[in-house]
Parts: sequence; structure tokens; C-alpha cells
Amino acid sequence: MRMYTPADADEGVLEGTTIAIAGYGNQGRPQALNLRDSGCRVIVGARSGREGWKRARADGFEVLPVAEAARRADILMMLLPDEVQGDVFRDEISGALRAGAAICFAHGFAVAFGEIDDTDHDVILVAPKAQGGRLREAFVSGGGVPCLVGVARDGTGRALALALGVALALGCLREGAYETTFREEAVSDLFGEQAVLCGGVPAIAKHAFDLLVRKGYSPEVAYFECVQELKIIVDLVAERGFAGMRDVTSGTAAYGSLAFGERVVGSETETAMEKLFDRIESGEFARLWLDEKRAGGAAFQRLRDEERNLAVEKAGAAIRGRSHGGAERSARTKERNDA
Repeated sequence: MRMYTPADADEGVLEGTTIAIAGYGNQGRPQALNLRDSGCRVIVGARSGREGWKRARADGFEVLPVAEAARRADILMMLLPDEVQGDVFRDEISGALRAGAAICFAHGFAVAFGEIDDTDHDVILVAPKAQGGRLREAFVSGGGVPCLVGVARDGTGRALALALGVALALGCLREGAYETTFREEAVSDLFGEQAVLCGGVPAIAKHAFDLLVRKGYSPEVAYFECVQELKIIVDLVAERGFAGMRDVTSGTAAYGSLAFGERVVGSETETAMEKLFDRIESGEFARLWLDEKRAGGAAFQRLRDEERNLAVEKAGAAIRGRSHGGAERSARTKERNDA
């Protein structure tokens, strides 16, 4: 996999261009702010009167209806939620984009799974590997987060240069941009979310919490051991790798986890992961998710409500409510998102 650095980017490639941000949410706002702070001309496309419209205006941006912003764009940053990108593109953007404009995505979902199939414009991917708040926080502090870059269509011969220019202006090239494809980014991202980050790890933590409580241990102790300390381990893995993490934990923890703990994941889990991967790669998950949202999202809301009512959530909320550090973390998160 090739990695690009600031030396690979043309610092003047975005000069004189108008960058339109479609969607002013988790990625839209931080990316708009970073691009503007890097000297780019940025406008925002949003729904009149909606929260994104109000916030973008409060941040000092020129805010326009999505179609008008697209009409003025040299580069359209497609930063709307995955589940609405296809409809908005067809209804408001496709007919408005002028010849020679480029469309830049932060996630490969819509292109990889056929929601958007544009054959008239450059189609590029610049996918920061962090939530928007972290992207902004790193930029402001002089750092950055790595990103993935890709090109689905290069009609002008400048598509990769534009992608690297955007990555540079976002601050991502400070940590490196790794070459990929829309499909590789989309499938691997969905799989990582479901199998590990937002699916597998929380599921293991919830089951472990329930087991301790069922065995007679207090919910507070179970929460500390199975949930709260996750951050410590994740930070160590990010800094040192798995083996390095075990180098700085106790010998008891290292031996127990290697000799017995990893047996929690076995052939049944691997089979479930294979099925999960196949569902994603085939496009079945994308269809299910889009159908769910277009039907109103009732089943999705039910799943969210069920999780909020779990005993582990109630124990965690009580602990966080009593924790001075928890209040500080909440304040820092709000400050980061507002930056």
C-alpha cells in the first residue's frame, strides 16, 4: 500500500477553487473549518432553517441550498449521512454540478454499493481515520489524523492531485495518506465497525458484565472491570501494539489473557465473522440499512432503545454521573465538537 506525505501534494492545486460542503455534521463541520483555516474558499450546502444551516452561518460560512452550493462548486465534499447520499445526489446535486467539477467522499459506501454512479465528474475519496471532532482537534493542535485516498473516476487527469490537495488542507498528510479503493475502504470500514469496534468489543463487554453480575458481583465492580478500563487497554494498544500492551500490564494479566482469555474467541466467533463479512461484501448489509432508513427506521430505533435499557448502561451512567473525571471528559468532548 502506497503512503503519501506532504511532499507528494501540490500545495497550489486548490488555489482559486470553490469547495462546497454538502452536510454540516460530524465530518462536514470539522472538514469545513480545517479547509477554511488552510486558506481554501469554502461554502456550505444545507437545508434552510435546519441545525446544520444555523451552525454553519454562526461559524461564518456562506450557506446555500444544496443544489446551489453544488452549482458553484469546483469540488463538492459529499459529507451527508450514507443513507441519504444517493437520494440527495439524484434529486439535488447531479443536475447542478458543472463539467470539470469533482466529487469528494469521506466514506466509500455510496459509490461502492451503487447508490451513486457518476460518470461525468472526477470521483475521489479522502477518508480521515477518525471522527470529525478528533480531526479538528488534531488540526488545531498542529497535528493531524491519517486518511485513506482513492480515485473512482479520473476524467480530468487531476483526480489524485485533488485528493492529495484536500488531504493536505485537512491536515491528514501530516500523518500520511494511504492509497485504497472505494470498495476496499467501504467493506473494511463496515467490517471493522461491526466485527470489532462498535459491534464485537461492546458485545463481549456486555456479556462479561452480565456474567459477573449473575455470579453475584456488584454492577459497579463489573462495570469498572469490563467496560471502564477498556480505554486504558485501547490506548496502550494504539501506542504499543498488542505485545507492547502486555509488556506494561501485570504479568498476571499478560499470562491470563494469552493462556486463557483469547480462547473466548473461537471457531464459532470466526464463523460469525465470516457471515458478517459476506453480508457486507455482497452488498446485502447496504441494502438492509438503506431499506430500514427508507421505511422510517423503527427497527433501528427499537435496537437503540433496548441497548439504552441494559443494566450495564444504567450502571455506567450512575458511575459517570458521580465521577469528576467523567464530567471533565464530557466537557472536553463538547468543547472538541464545538471547536
